[in-house]
Amino acid sequence: EWKEKYDTVDNVEEDTLTFTLRNTWIFRPDLSALTGEEIVTIPHPLIMGVLLMVQRDREAMMPLVKKGVNILFDPLESAFLKVRIMDLLFDGIYVDCSSQDFAAKALCSGMDSEGAVMPHNETHYKFSFFGMRNHTEAGRWVVYRGVKNIRDLGRVVSYNEETEMDIWDGDECNQYIGTDSTIFPPFLTAQDRLWAWSPEICRSIGAHYVHKSKYAGLPMSYFELDFGDLKNEPHNHCFCRDAPDDCPPKGTMDLSPCLGGPIIGSKPHFYGADPQLIEAVDGLAPNKEAHDVYIHFELASICWVSFTRFTGSPVSAAKRLQFSMELGPIRDHELFGQLPDVILPMFWVEEGASLNKTWTNQLKYQLGLKFNATVKWLTIIIGTVGAVGSAYMYFRKETKTTDVAPVDVSTPDTNPSSAKDGVVNVSLGRNLPPVIDGLDKPPKLRATELQQERY
Repeated sequence: EWKEKYDTVDNVEEDTLTFTLRNTWIFRPDLSALTGEEIVTIPHPLIMGVLLMVQRDREAMMPLVKKGVNILFDPLESAFLKVRIMDLLFDGIYVDCSSQDFAAKALCSGMDSEGAVMPHNETHYKFSFFGMRNHTEAGRWVVYRGVKNIRDLGRVVSYNEETEMDIWDGDECNQYIGTDSTIFPPFLTAQDRLWAWSPEICRSIGAHYVHKSKYAGLPMSYFELDFGDLKNEPHNHCFCRDAPDDCPPKGTMDLSPCLGGPIIGSKPHFYGADPQLIEAVDGLAPNKEAHDVYIHFELASICWVSFTRFTGSPVSAAKRLQFSMELGPIRDHELFGQLPDVILPMFWVEEGASLNKTWTNQLKYQLGLKFNATVKWLTIIIGTVGAVGSAYMYFRKETKTTDVAPVDVSTPDTNPSSAKDGVVNVSLGRNLPPVIDGLDKPPKLRATELQQERY
């Protein structure tokens, strides 16, 4: 188990935050099964790494390195190492550098400068996977606080006072893209990727949206990480040794430029990687639930009904990475010359976090996610019922008929003199009410008189 601890926060500027992280590696076995005292047999990681890297990149130095290896590890009887697991991980394997031979001294100096070993005393060094980095400073970060642009929240500005890396053969691959994976900006959509930069692998990786999900009854979005196929991705060819012919297999990444050894990164048990990698090693059983890299993420949005802004943060996540060693025959070496070309898994590391009921209840009620979900569905239901009702009333209005009796219309008297006689001219018809009491009935006019009074 690996953790990062915020050691100091020593600078807060207008829109940036500077802090230092500290690495802490913890061995937490299942006490009912493992104790750390177990003995494992593996290809010697230090010798294999040195010989393979020199053969690949500095072949002219191979005679000198072979001689130095034979002196430092005398007697060298096997290409494999039997070692206690705690020595391999933390306590360290002793390397005797007391010899005054030039080849031995040159090899010890080179391993020290590359960070492959750590000094133990004047004549001995120690090699382990995590011991040399445990409780060490993980680096100085500068990130945006999102004051000026909320979309920049958490984005890495620089690491150890460098604004970009100088590791890969391409400017695109050397950029810091994303955050440190502990925070992401709000208002992301399903079309966006959750980008994070990791100093352990010297590169940025982005999780993509897969489908909607639920966590503790809350609506979430499920994001998944895919290492892709670098050979068929021209924009990622700078992560290859010699693209497109010499790229790592699908679902893996070559970490040798970053870690200084023939190390391949992938998901545990080569989940989602080239099936040939799984077939080449016995005992692998890739499983999505146990070996995938995922994030249950609450995409930020605004509910205009309740005027509540959602959090835009992960609620459950697992970051898993398997470290495997590249094996291959070392030319003209009696012990390492017969090794097969294979990528051999060594160990995998997992970081994970899932909010408990206390935090999910805050999301549900204090931040209003549950209320917003209720309001959303009520709005949809009420709007649907209202639309159906309106359509029904409109249809009824269009189809309703009323029986009306016909009316005989006569031309009204427009002679102003009739008003002087106290006579009210009205249209004569069968449906007119009786003449108002107190008024004389108007005289009946002949057709000839009506024609004369027309204008």
